[in-house]
Amino acid sequence: MNNIEVIDTGTPKAGPYSLGIKAGNLVFLSGQVTDLVTKGIKEQTLTALEKIKKVLEVAGASVSNIVKTTVYLKNMSDFKEMNGAYKDFFLQNGVKEKFPARTTVEATCPLPNGLIEIDAIAVL
Repeated sequence: MNNIEVIDTGTPKAGPYSLGIKAGNLVFLSGQVTDLVTKGIKEQTLTALEKIKKVLEVAGASVSNIVKTTVYLKNMSDFKEMNGAYKDFFLQNGVKEKFPARTTVEATCPLPNGLIEIDAIAVL
């Protein structure tokens, strides 16, 4: 599979995985969490999305290339605040109408005080 490329931002990882994989014209991003575990859901959402943005930039893409995200929330009661921060992030990054398809599920986050993890798929 010669058309597969690992996207590396130089950021330390917590295990044997890639932050992103470019396969043809698709970019698959691993779930992004934040180390701001003392911050609230809004800050953690924005930090996870900024990390996604950084990986996409290294891959030669931008936020507007995202076609699908999955949001893993520790508490579904945080949905409204997460949704507002998520929308603001995309608006501030030039996405005005064609927001990515999204799935949101309640799940335990890998960091003890983490409230959110977000993964994404983008098309180049």
